[in-house]
Amino acid sequence: MNSVEALAPFVVPAVLAMMVGVGPATLATLVWLHLAIRLVHLAIYLRGGNAAKGGSIRTILYVSGALVTLALIVVTGWAAAV
Repeated sequence: MNSVEALAPFVVPAVLAMMVGVGPATLATLVWLHLAIRLVHLAIYLRGGNAAKGGSIRTILYVSGALVTLALIVVTGWAAAV
């Protein structure tokens, strides 16, 4: 459920980034980085144990994904303004 909740706030800026002309390499880097973070987050959750119960590793990964989304929003805003 956590991955689904994190998807919508990332997809909208990604589509907007495509529309305003963010460089393909920049956009691809941010998208792949976000995907990698979400896959590691999922692997830790599926592995179980203390980390899967909401440990600090999952929190760090969740915040990292949010920071990548924030970076995408900033890049998109910059491209739209220029």
